[in-house]
Amino acid sequence: MPDPILKTSAAQAVPHFERAAAGLALRQISKGSTRGNVAPWPGCADQDFHGTLASIWVWARHQALSGDGRFAGNREAAWSFVAGARRYFIPEAIGPDAGDEAAYDCAMVLRAAIGERGIGGGAGAPGDLVEGAARVLAAYLVDLDDLSGRDFQDPGFAAWNLIDHARAVEDRGLLSAGRKFVERAFGMKAPPAFVSEPQSVGRLFDFSSTTATRVLAIIASEGNTPFVGAWLRERVMVAVPAGFAPRSRDENCWNACVAAVLGRAYVVSTDPMFLETYRMICGELGRRDAQSDGGLGRGGAEGVVPAGPDTLATFYYALATDALVRADGAVSDIASRNAHGR
Repeated sequence: MPDPILKTSAAQAVPHFERAAAGLALRQISKGSTRGNVAPWPGCADQDFHGTLASIWVWARHQALSGDGRFAGNREAAWSFVAGARRYFIPEAIGPDAGDEAAYDCAMVLRAAIGERGIGGGAGAPGDLVEGAARVLAAYLVDLDDLSGRDFQDPGFAAWNLIDHARAVEDRGLLSAGRKFVERAFGMKAPPAFVSEPQSVGRLFDFSSTTATRVLAIIASEGNTPFVGAWLRERVMVAVPAGFAPRSRDENCWNACVAAVLGRAYVVSTDPMFLETYRMICGELGRRDAQSDGGLGRGGAEGVVPAGPDTLATFYYALATDALVRADGAVSDIASRNAHGR
């Protein structure tokens, strides 16, 4: 019997995506040399490459869930900005000369492209940009030995997006690179407790739960299988926080990232404990969404960042909202499909 929670999750997510998409559209630059750029928060005019890509994903996901193409023009303008700014953000290789945000920028190109593929066309992502970002990210993961990176250097986030992209375009080489990295870096070991992640005082950013993205990468690598469901119940459930966890910086983003993996874990494992904690965290995020506009500030005890809404916080909040929406076939195994002649 179909799970009624998952059966209705897409329809329930639409209003959230509509509000978040509208809020991001209000911050998009409409003219000038940075036309299409989405500023990171109201009142700021900075160029935000990954924030604009995050906005593309939200707009595309809204259309995929609702069938409403009202934000197609916003996506088109955003891709135009991204294409024009790519040389400043997407290097030929991620090495000592590349920016600190290069791996994250490459991963966000792939996430935005996945959103576009979900609506079967539309404004569309520049193919050479997406292919280049995937190639650079795959090469980076092959050589990556330091797994302690956080925020823009989060290895789990990079691997998760590369593998999801590889499956979407059915690229065996990229898929192999991503899966080999996950096997080498994470395996199927029990992850550490989510709340044990370090909190470095004075960091500018700490938005990504590296434990959550590690689990997302493993799910993407292994697929929605009974084995993964058992692993989630037996090895991951014990590491899950009791609810919304305080963080010194970016706690709204961090907790939304945790909620995103808890929702996916429920979809794969059907363990109600994942769903219970997911609902607790999303309930607190919803309470903090004071304007009910799908946007959040970054949050945190240090309180030195704008109250919001912030583009990345809005993106992770949308990922959490989307987590219960089934995407049948999104993580199916390419080799398995080919073996069965499909």
